[in-house]
Amino acid sequence: MKVIYSIFFLSIFSFCTAQNFELKDSMVISNQTVKTIDTDLNNSIYLISDSKIEKKFATNKQNRIIDLKNILLTVDTSNPLRLYAYTNFNKLNILDENLSQIQDPIKFNTTDYIPIALRVIDNQFCWFYDMIENKLIQYNYQMQKTILTSKQIFLKNNDQSIEKIYSYRNFVYLKSQNTIYVYDDYANFKYAVDLNTNNSPYYFYKDSIFYIDNHRLINKNITSKISTPYLELKNTKSIAFNESYFYHFHDSTLSIYTIQQP
Repeated sequence: MKVIYSIFFLSIFSFCTAQNFELKDSMVISNQTVKTIDTDLNNSIYLISDSKIEKKFATNKQNRIIDLKNILLTVDTSNPLRLYAYTNFNKLNILDENLSQIQDPIKFNTTDYIPIALRVIDNQFCWFYDMIENKLIQYNYQMQKTILTSKQIFLKNNDQSIEKIYSYRNFVYLKSQNTIYVYDDYANFKYAVDLNTNNSPYYFYKDSIFYIDNHRLINKNITSKISTPYLELKNTKSIAFNESYFYHFHDSTLSIYTIQQP
């Protein structure tokens, strides 16, 4: 058991310390309404405003823009072939790689929930936080059916609500103002990790969260709770990661860093 634990610890430590970032390119973002950025496994870049999403392909393919005419609450770009945009606290838009609607927007018809921080799992299921009952819900959005419901969430550290949900492997991470609440994929609470990001940009990647603290990029592994400092960054508006690149949106510039693995 000691050997297994040592290998596990070393693998986490290697992941946290092995990454180096090298500035590759930068571009001016002329659209002053852009608030956040994101990316996908194909290295496309998404510029997200209040109601609009612009996709810049890594190839020479022409940029795509869609205006959903409603305030964007969550945008999930993790699947290059499917983009999920949640608007109006009750409407899920499913878009293809060209930002065209795959089907009519799905409206959550239930009055039992107020879903926020919605996170799509696949082409049927999603997680969301219910503001009414203060619970984590797994929901079949195609059939409009509740699948799993957690016990009432005990918010600590003066947390007010859940602001983002992220899933990786068999775990679901609920990010609040000062804490990350970790659940398994059966909606059972496992543990909590104290983390106050002070309203600074952050980004979940695998089993870690990257965030900005005192103008420095920090990686906190949620499993090991090990924190590793990286680049010094200024005037950060948003950050994003994929397997190959780190994207830093600051001022009116998007800087692109390669992630070097020794």
